[in-house]
Amino acid sequence: MRWNRVLAAGLALGAAAAAGLSTVAVAAPGGQDGLGLFRSWRAAQSAAGFRLLRPAATFGLARNGRIAVIRCGVPGQGAKRVVIANYGLTPRVNLRFTQDDYGRPCLRAGRVAILGHYTVHRARATLSGVCGRPGLPRCGRRNVVLLLAWRRRGIYYVASSFGEPRAALIAFARRTIAVG
Repeated sequence: MRWNRVLAAGLALGAAAAAGLSTVAVAAPGGQDGLGLFRSWRAAQSAAGFRLLRPAATFGLARNGRIAVIRCGVPGQGAKRVVIANYGLTPRVNLRFTQDDYGRPCLRAGRVAILGHYTVHRARATLSGVCGRPGLPRCGRRNVVLLLAWRRRGIYYVASSFGEPRAALIAFARRTIAVG
């Protein structure tokens, strides 16, 4: 297994642990309960049980591993699903696309700085960054974690990046298309 896949799995486990997930299915292929790792967007959509969007443009970044479908970490919402796809084979530049059918965040990002508002698929999206606080880099730097979140038709979407400019993250989110 490549070191970057180990890193991505560790980040997914860390995010799941931070969200308080008691069951995480990131180590097994797709199971009968709809949780697991999937090779295709159609298989992930079938397991998640709701309509998914997938990135149409990834700016030359290959998908890093399989698409993960896990349980929502909010207490009492274990039947809801979170779908996570990572793009980028190095820790210097990466993109991630997360979506859940809870309609609100299932995975916590911690304290973030609001950086602006944009329109994505006719919905108001909020751009925030893990920056601008004591001990964190300035928000104008390129090497900060950026999050662009929006909600549409009861589905909550988050496109995130590290090492990419804001314009690339916004274009990544705007260029998502429905899984067929």
